[in-house]
Amino acid sequence: MFIDLSEVTQRLRRMSSEELDVSGSYQNFLQDLINEGKKTLAVEHVSVWLFDDITAPKKLINVASTQWQNDLSADEYPQLLCEEFPNYFKAIASGISIDAHNAASDPRTSEFKDGYLDVHNITTMLDTVIFKNGIPHGVVCFEGTGEQRSWQSAEIAYAEMMADCCSRRLLVNDLWSLQKQLTKMAFQDALTGLKNRRYLMDYAHREISRHIRLGQQLSVVMLDIDHFKQINDSYGHEIGDIVLKAFSQQCVQALRTEDCLCRLGGEEFIVLLPNTSVEGAVEVAERLRKNVEKNIIESGTHHIQVTVSCGVGEVNLAKPFSQSLKEADHAVYDAKAKGRNCVVVY
Repeated sequence: MFIDLSEVTQRLRRMSSEELDVSGSYQNFLQDLINEGKKTLAVEHVSVWLFDDITAPKKLINVASTQWQNDLSADEYPQLLCEEFPNYFKAIASGISIDAHNAASDPRTSEFKDGYLDVHNITTMLDTVIFKNGIPHGVVCFEGTGEQRSWQSAEIAYAEMMADCCSRRLLVNDLWSLQKQLTKMAFQDALTGLKNRRYLMDYAHREISRHIRLGQQLSVVMLDIDHFKQINDSYGHEIGDIVLKAFSQQCVQALRTEDCLCRLGGEEFIVLLPNTSVEGAVEVAERLRKNVEKNIIESGTHHIQVTVSCGVGEVNLAKPFSQSLKEADHAVYDAKAKGRNCVVVY
């Protein structure tokens, strides 16, 4: 088979430009890639396999295949165990492409003869290694039926370019996942799992702009756990942390999905209520207050009842959100002065 390497390389380059498009899934990119490879090399089947663990691999997992076209769930992916195919895995670990013109007799692939090659009439294989940080991480497998085939240098080069495309896309996918994880950590309170003050300020800015456009009301509820210092002094900071986490979950359960609950710090929390009037916000605050008061927090032999003071008001869309925070904080102070466990509107 003759391959015009310059022509197929151009097609592959255009396809590989999608490697940096993180809006699509790694799986879909692989599927497009192997369909192109199947057509270009005129083989029966192309598949992508990845090691379960790059440092101590025990199996290969078939993550993409021209035979099943993404209609399998991850727990249904076919697998190959290293211990059952030692010669094949050793060949992959070497990092050198497997160009088995006679797959049944080639020592690198003959282990598949009875259980796979003969069953599916596979006569020839070309497997190229996917690297991750210079270490073999998987393989792109091209399988042909019919006459045995001597793989040409241009075909091997093309197959290796496909493996490199998989490798780069895998790296991009990992970097994108890491970026999402770091972003989540930057905007999340480590103790309670709620969003933090940094997220709140960014979210409030967006919501204020949206509510101005829609002509809707945006309200806020600030919550401060009553006598929290006494809890820490009486039971210790470990129990105090348990109280904070339990309080957070109690509030989450009493709020709508669209409401934004954040931890400002210490025992202070805030809820931003989209498309909600002050009257509606007071109802939310009372629901939160009653829900917290009636739920006893248990930890070992300790049974702790907490109450919360709330400051409620409408966000002034014409002023910075920090102004509304300050006013809500003053309302909380007034609630404390009135005996705590109550709601005050600013």
